[in-house]
Parts: sequence; C-alpha cells; structure tokens
Amino acid sequence: MRAAVVDRYGPPEVVTLREVPKPVPGENEVLVRARATTVNSGDARVRGINVPGGPLFAFLMRLSLGFDRPKQPVGGFEMAGVVEAVGPGVSAFKPGDRVVGSHGFRFGLHQEYATFSKDDVLAHIPDGLSDEDAVAVLFGGTTSVMFFRACALKAGESILINGASGSVGTMAVQIAKSMGAEVTAVCSAANVVLVRSLGADHVIAYDREDFTRNGKRYDVIMDNHGNAPFSRVKGALAPDGRHLMVIFDKLSTFVSAKWNKQVVEVNQDDDAWNSATYAHLLDLVARGVIRPVIDSSYDFEDIAEAHRRVDTGRKAGSVVVTFA
Repeated sequence: MRAAVVDRYGPPEVVTLREVPKPVPGENEVLVRARATTVNSGDARVRGINVPGGPLFAFLMRLSLGFDRPKQPVGGFEMAGVVEAVGPGVSAFKPGDRVVGSHGFRFGLHQEYATFSKDDVLAHIPDGLSDEDAVAVLFGGTTSVMFFRACALKAGESILINGASGSVGTMAVQIAKSMGAEVTAVCSAANVVLVRSLGADHVIAYDREDFTRNGKRYDVIMDNHGNAPFSRVKGALAPDGRHLMVIFDKLSTFVSAKWNKQVVEVNQDDDAWNSATYAHLLDLVARGVIRPVIDSSYDFEDIAEAHRRVDTGRKAGSVVVTFA
C-alpha cells in the first residue's frame, strides 16, 4: 500500500508517496481502507517544524517528535473509510461498515490502510453522509467540544471566536450557536459571508475593526489564531470571563497561562477525544445542526499540494484528501 511519508522536516515537497507494508489486524483490531483524510495545521506544523512559540519551542518539539526527522514519518490525524477486516474479539464493527477513526497525536493516517485498536477512536458514519463531509468535521469539531466542555459554556453566554473561518473556527461557530450561546465571530473581510452563513450573530472583520477596542465584553473568548492572547484581550472579557487558548503565539504566553485561572487549555488526553464525541459530531451533521466546511479537496497523489494550501494560512474550513 502507499503512504505519504515525511523523512525530513521541510516544505511541502518533503511529503512523498512510498510503498509500505499493509497492516494486518490483530486481536481487537479493525482494518480500515481509507477513502478520505485531511491535512490540518498540525500536520503542516509538524512537517515543517513551523510552530508557535519561537525557536525554543521548536527545539523542544524536535526533542519530542524527532530531532532530524519525524519519529512518526506518516502524518494524518483522522480518516474516513470502509472496514476491510476485523481481528479476533471485535464485535462492534464488521467488514463493509463505513467509519471514521483517529490515532490521536500518534498520527499515521495519511495512508491507504490503517488498523484501529480499542484504544483508538472509531465511529460509524451515518447513512447519507459522504466520507469527505464526515472527515471534515472531526478535528475542528472535537477541538471545539473539548474547549467548550472545559470552560462550561452555557446557553445565553456570549462568546467571541477569533479565527472563525478555519477548520476549528467554522465548527466552533456552529457548535456554540447550537448550545444557545450568542456568537461573535472574527475573520477576514473575505470570509464574512461564509461565517455569517454558519449562524454567527455578529461578525467582525479583523482587517476593518479591532474587537478589543469596541468597548464590548464577552463571557468567553476563543483564540484559534494565536494573535489574541489573554494579555491582549483581557479588557474585552467579562469579570469572570474565560479565555480559550487553542493556540499561542509565543512560549511566554504558554507559560504565563499556567498561572492564570481565566485561561482554559486542554491536552491530547482530554476525555472528550473519544468515539462518542465523533459519533455525536456526525449525528449533528446528519440532523442538519452543523454542516461541514471544505476549503478544497485533493487526490492522494497530490497530498503535497494539500500541505501547500494549508501553509498559506488562508484556508476556510478543512482541506480534504481523497483516495481512489
């Protein structure tokens, strides 16, 4: 089978297709043939060690991920596909089932086949939902659910979502609205129409207005871009407001957040990253509560171009990769 392999850090050109052994499902494992995956900002950052936090954080990432090259050479956070085979002990899935799955931050899903164990995330795709639409909501939707649970977002609260047009932001706008929050979305002027169509009550074009200077206060501010740290937005937070630090701009921001009770962060071990959350998100799509937002779609053979699109920082929604 083929896999998109990164054997050195660098630009999109370092992503190459290689023949690798096809996995065989063991006990309590499910083998899935891929139909769709995504390239998200995490994939692109790991590939290029293009990370927030400056050189020191990049050095720490190399220590964790591999100094000269990634320890895990195959990226890919999520996959939609069809169960091809199951190992002994599997009863919840059978060959022919359409599923979405994730290995979490172990990645490894930019390839034509993958196995999933009971420790991985795996959920059925509802009838009538395409593989591309199913996979497009997973990363942004799960990130949003994790942060909204962590901050205990409630109906009637006001939330400002900075970076509202990316894969996380487009899901956050819709999920927060479905929870009964009053949503203010911040994006570029070019994406105002899109973000408003997702249900935002108010939309601010950051290239025309600075939301920190308009005199309004919010119960929750979610920063998906890294340019709205607590130090910048604290004047726009209600007295007991919460700041959701999805991403940070520099290492000092990350460190200072550890001692700030108003700053909410989550990690890869959050218990919301599970099969039930995936099933919940797909149910929301199936019922029309939220809708996938796909920026662009590429064939697997062109996955390097998908990385290049993510590198522009201008994608709206998710970048999807499909398998023949």
